[in-house]
Amino acid sequence: MQDKMNLLRELQEIDQEISTIEATRQGYQDELAVFGADASRVQAMLDELNEELAVLEQEESLLQQQMLKERDNVAKVESRLPEIQTQKEYVAVLKEIDMAKKANKDLSEKLQAKQLEISALRQDQQEKEQELAQLTEKADARGAELAALMNDSETVLGKRKETRTAVAKDVPGSLLRQYQMLFKRRGGLALVLARNGACLGCNMQLPPQQYNSLLRVADLQSCPHCNRLLYVEREV
Repeated sequence: MQDKMNLLRELQEIDQEISTIEATRQGYQDELAVFGADASRVQAMLDELNEELAVLEQEESLLQQQMLKERDNVAKVESRLPEIQTQKEYVAVLKEIDMAKKANKDLSEKLQAKQLEISALRQDQQEKEQELAQLTEKADARGAELAALMNDSETVLGKRKETRTAVAKDVPGSLLRQYQMLFKRRGGLALVLARNGACLGCNMQLPPQQYNSLLRVADLQSCPHCNRLLYVEREV
């Protein structure tokens, strides 16, 4: 019976090491995922800025075309002045020129406002590009470190799993299944020490008769409160 308990203690120690390694590896993967999520977030913002800029630049181009058209209109109307023969026609042409110049001024103001908007967006675009470049650089550097750590931990994990297989094959099947169920349900602590009449897994007192049986190592015992397997350390 003592041999079985020793095997379980060794198995639990190995399983705890494996769980720690796997948790550490998951932490590495989570860290990489954070880098990826941050880069995706900034890239999405950058894509949105690029789309906005494309629209604004198209609007800017249209305004510039309209301004050129209005300037041509002003030039054409002004070229007619020397040919005018009546006062009424002269006044009408001046009014047409005035309206064309006013339209051109309005377009100029709209164009300036649009260019200021584009300038602000380009500044945001540049900042996001720099942020993305920094994230990418940091992710590449840390990614190389994490890849090395993952490789090292994979080697250690493989060896520990091999050792676990060797130890587990000597544990009776029913006992192994019971242990594995408890290990999963009890947060990696299926087998616990009993001391001074109490289970150190849940800190509850054990029935005196059960504790005395543990001291004799008569048979396998489970805590009546948390169901963990119990063992005692024999005093030398």
